[in-house]
Amino acid sequence: MYNLKSSEGIFEYLNGTRFSASDVQSLSGGSSAFTYRVILENPLKTGEKTVVLKHFESVAARIEGMEADLDRADHEYIALSAIAASGLFDSESTVQAPRPIEYDQKTHTIFMYDLGSPIPLAQVLERGFENNESPESETLKLASDIGEAMGDFIGRLHNWSTRAEQETLRSYFAKKPDWNQKVVAVFGSFITLSADRFKLHEAWTDMLIARECQEASVTRSDCVLVMGDCSLHNTLVSPPSEGQNMRIYLTDLEVARFSEPEVDMGELTASAASFELLYYPNMGYPFIPALHRAYRRHRTLDPGRIGATTGTCLMGIGPLFPWAKNKDEAQLRKIAVAGLELLEYSFKYDRDSLRSSPILQHLFSPRDEQHI
Repeated sequence: MYNLKSSEGIFEYLNGTRFSASDVQSLSGGSSAFTYRVILENPLKTGEKTVVLKHFESVAARIEGMEADLDRADHEYIALSAIAASGLFDSESTVQAPRPIEYDQKTHTIFMYDLGSPIPLAQVLERGFENNESPESETLKLASDIGEAMGDFIGRLHNWSTRAEQETLRSYFAKKPDWNQKVVAVFGSFITLSADRFKLHEAWTDMLIARECQEASVTRSDCVLVMGDCSLHNTLVSPPSEGQNMRIYLTDLEVARFSEPEVDMGELTASAASFELLYYPNMGYPFIPALHRAYRRHRTLDPGRIGATTGTCLMGIGPLFPWAKNKDEAQLRKIAVAGLELLEYSFKYDRDSLRSSPILQHLFSPRDEQHI
């Protein structure tokens, strides 16, 4: 049995296959998923000299009682394959998803086309493309452009997944009735951890978590394919170069499933709000407004649901994102408090406060106020 948690093990695993390697480079690794770039001994028939390999492991997660289920490898491959064949993007599109080549279900390993060396979106939003030399106006314009492109793509993806011809895809995820509930329970656990950390316990939060888990067990008529972990953290950007415009890659579909559309938009909004509260707290940063205005061209979201999903991720995960590392505890508490506020509005069904929230208002502002 190969040790696929190491470059040496990957090298042995690939020996004698069409992916035989002359070199294996570790790109990322943790306790449950490991990603490598494979330099091929011989190019593929399509000409590729490198591929990216993602291997999944089943291990206990940080939260007691939770396990990184190996089914998530199947889910990611199924979702990536469907999106790659959807016609939603091609090689010239600004927003793309990784394209799978092959899946080894026995070892839970996905082979994908190499995206090159894109950089994390949060780094781009903080510094631009010129090593922190871009004027602030250019960086803000870039943030708006990226937000608009992502909102448009996610809206089109959600609409595409509701079409009759996607019945096979829906049926696959319908056979996994506990998956959505399990993921929601994990996010709920992070709320509890954040409440402990920042002393933000409220009597109603446990009731809200229970309500969210209960609703997650019900299949709604407006469910769409959601990426499930849609955030700045899982978005990569390739700068424009001679003959090629900027590319934005939405990666990591391990928790893809059919669920409410508010899941993707809530998680992405929360991650952006976390970033903005730390790096641009005193200005009207354009990423979220552009994201929301572009998305709402395609779909209308429920205020209560988007408040719950955004608040859950902002309070539970917002202080944990990479850009929050080594930040002052008081700053991180402000992120958690902002999430708690949205959760309270959602718990009380206070739609007016949700619609006027600085974080969510551009999803619900009058159409004639849109400027995109």
